[in-house]
Amino acid sequence: MEMSRKRNRLGLVSTSVLVLTAAFSCAPAIAQEAQPVYTMTVIVDAAHGSKVAAGKYETAIAKLSARKSSRNRYSNHTNLCVAYTKTGEIEKATVECEAAVAAMRKKKVTRSATFTGNGEVTEIRTYLAVALSNLGVLNVVKGEHDAALEQFEEALTLDAGATAAKVNIARLARI
Repeated sequence: MEMSRKRNRLGLVSTSVLVLTAAFSCAPAIAQEAQPVYTMTVIVDAAHGSKVAAGKYETAIAKLSARKSSRNRYSNHTNLCVAYTKTGEIEKATVECEAAVAAMRKKKVTRSATFTGNGEVTEIRTYLAVALSNLGVLNVVKGEHDAALEQFEEALTLDAGATAAKVNIARLARI
């Protein structure tokens, strides 16, 4: 029963993840050429993700930062990664984006061998792909295009349907 609840809480990726289009000035300004817009992903139904999705970044940051503990650290890190990136707090965004990736990598390594069904492994791969794509966008913002491309490509390797990673690769190719 507990595993079923956990799967329902984290499992419905298509309903619990909202793709945010975040405009970041990542390329040198060219008079007639529009700069690419990159896509970051928020976990809407957890960790004040609805506030991040609504553009209430400061409120979400304040609420998430005030928490002493969390049941879902991945969602906290993911949503803080996006909020900090959108507010231009790049050092804090880096910490949070890397923590989201680490949380999913740890889960994948420590739990994947004990999963009974393919659904949970697929879910972890999907969430890791989201974290990598968000980290890739942050690296584009920081001007680290090679690292960003590697992260977008790894995201697609983990989850071939990772729309944000596909879109971000195409946009990165434009600069």
